Amino acid sequence: MKIVQGTRLSRYLIVQLLKAIGLVSLLLVGLYTLVELLREARSLGGDYQAVQMIVYLIQTTPRRLYDIFPFAALIGVLIGLGALASGNELVAMRAAGFDRARILSRVLLAVGLCLVLLVAAAEWMIPGLESQARADREQARTGQIQQGREGLLWLRDQNRMLRIGLSIWIDERQLTFRDIQIYELGDTGQTEHILHAQSARHDGRAWQLESVRRLSTARSGGIENLDSMRLDSGLRPELFEAAITRPRLLSMTDLNAMKQLLERNGLDALRYQEAFWQRLYWPLTVLAMVLIGLPFVFAGMRQRNPGLNLFVGVSVGLVFFVLTRLAQGVAGVVPAPLWLTLLLPALIVTMVAIILLARRP
Repeated sequence: MKIVQGTRLSRYLIVQLLKAIGLVSLLLVGLYTLVELLREARSLGGDYQAVQMIVYLIQTTPRRLYDIFPFAALIGVLIGLGALASGNELVAMRAAGFDRARILSRVLLAVGLCLVLLVAAAEWMIPGLESQARADREQARTGQIQQGREGLLWLRDQNRMLRIGLSIWIDERQLTFRDIQIYELGDTGQTEHILHAQSARHDGRAWQLESVRRLSTARSGGIENLDSMRLDSGLRPELFEAAITRPRLLSMTDLNAMKQLLERNGLDALRYQEAFWQRLYWPLTVLAMVLIGLPFVFAGMRQRNPGLNLFVGVSVGLVFFVLTRLAQGVAGVVPAPLWLTLLLPALIVTMVAIILLARRP
């Protein structure tokens, strides 16, 4: 009988928490999407009209859910447990033998179910949707970019068509491209030259190509090998900033592959290393954020102002989020391993939460 009762209580608690997390997620994603809508509305023009904007917002909704989920999980759990506490349901559960440890385990199980789905989406769905959405938006705005198969980018730059095999994001002002194929077109639209560069940079006004092989399609033409080459460009730097996928939006598989590629070629892989560890630690960060708010829920059960405790719990969670971002900002600068610097805030907060939960009766 106790086993059946415990199963029912577990199911009821998990369902209530999932409902609260779902409603908060829906609200936060809606607000986030509204902000994006207002920002995108200022960029309408060309073929990028209301329909294209709505499609873009729909395609990027999973990424927004992933971004706001730490807050949604924290607020949803606190509201869900707070509602149960205000109705004395948590007290009744504990009186029925459902102790605090079992309540905590069900809370973590409910959040964990959401994390499994989001981690899977971040690995196999969100990167593809995000890159395709950005490429389609810039194609509609400028007509100068298109995403091909396997992540290839096609650009139109004056009388040239460029196929970019690999884009490396260092920061907004440092974008490196590898495996560049350039088709130079004549006045009749026929290809006059084909260039292949192992690497390239765009300085805002021109392409700087390295290790170039140039083939002329004319009958009397031949192959020319050049160490470097400069080509004037009519592309805006903002085009690359909008279209090139940032490291944080890549899957862990792609991040690890990019990190190894950069290290083999002696290039700076810090951004991709940071993004890899952040993605790996993201579930732990979410769980730590939820745990640090739970002591204030249980404290509110014994006080007359549970709303104040919920507010404090959310505030502490937000402080933890700020500290996490601070650790990400100083990672790579402090004399400590990158993986440890990024992991430390979650470990510290988890330990503090466990101590606070253990001390309260």
